[in-house]
Amino acid sequence: MRPGLHLLILAGLWASCAIAAREAPFSNEIAPDRTLIILAAPAASDHYYQRLRPDILAFQTAYAQQVIGRDNIVILGDRKTLKLLAADLPKDILLEAPMRDIWMRDFTPVMPEHPVLFRYSAAAQAGKQPTADWVQASFIRFAKQLGLEFNRTRLMLDGGNVVDNGSNKAIVTDRFLEDNRLSKPKAINLLQKELGVERVAILPADPEDPLAHADGMALFLGSNTVAVTDYGGAFQKELKMELNKAFPGIHILKLETEFDTGKAWDPRFGSAKGISANAVLTDRFLYVPVFGMETDAKNLELIRSHTDRKVIPIDAETVSRMGGSVRCLSGQMKGENARKLIEAARKP
Repeated sequence: MRPGLHLLILAGLWASCAIAAREAPFSNEIAPDRTLIILAAPAASDHYYQRLRPDILAFQTAYAQQVIGRDNIVILGDRKTLKLLAADLPKDILLEAPMRDIWMRDFTPVMPEHPVLFRYSAAAQAGKQPTADWVQASFIRFAKQLGLEFNRTRLMLDGGNVVDNGSNKAIVTDRFLEDNRLSKPKAINLLQKELGVERVAILPADPEDPLAHADGMALFLGSNTVAVTDYGGAFQKELKMELNKAFPGIHILKLETEFDTGKAWDPRFGSAKGISANAVLTDRFLYVPVFGMETDAKNLELIRSHTDRKVIPIDAETVSRMGGSVRCLSGQMKGENARKLIEAARKP
């Protein structure tokens, strides 16, 4: 073969490979109807989560595999942990950016369409506000590096204490009143402005939940349908009364609930096993925790019959013993913020 022809063939092969590489499909698809779910893997050096680290990573792997092809997902972590995850997950959803805790819902922005970042409260960090601020600082630094944009407020509120329908309604508990020393009317007015919603329900907090988060209590299945954890008795009636008062004409469903009476991983936070409401709502899907309990099938059937989203069960039996599950572990972003995160994870 003539040397010139040989070089031309090699050049053609190289060009073909380069084009194929550029056109290779990515795991995440940047599209307006896709929500980005963000997980934070426990760092290899984190002693608090060390005992449950294999279970947390197994949960995050299985969860990510369910999300891929439906919505988008990125897992943040340190280099050593991402190397472990890369054995079972595509590398283009893994981003080296270790967070200081795994409960991404609480210290990241709420309301993905118009994101706002509240000050992370101390309850989830054993009542130590400096520790809560330190945890949130890791996200804020990361957000600045990527150029993520969101409004900020000094009002104190965990992301796990905001349940919204994606448009005009939001639910919090009265922990927000306590943390910010506000009257109920003033709190509602502030939350309407900060969250950009028309109506806000402030529910009495579950007395058994030290975090007082709303996302263990209620779940929007659509714009005007909410499913509520079954507490029974006078407390259940009070929840229903508050929801009806805040959202006239709301359709309220009751999720069968078998509260976990076993030993929680950390007694300070209890267990979220059996709490079906701790689900992630996106434009097209509902990722609902299941626990290997009899109530799973009943609640999945109830949810499916009252939502236009496709319901995806996520096995959360192990991680729920830590006091939270699917929603608690998931940050959510849309639009430009989501695009920036997705593209950062794609870089070699």
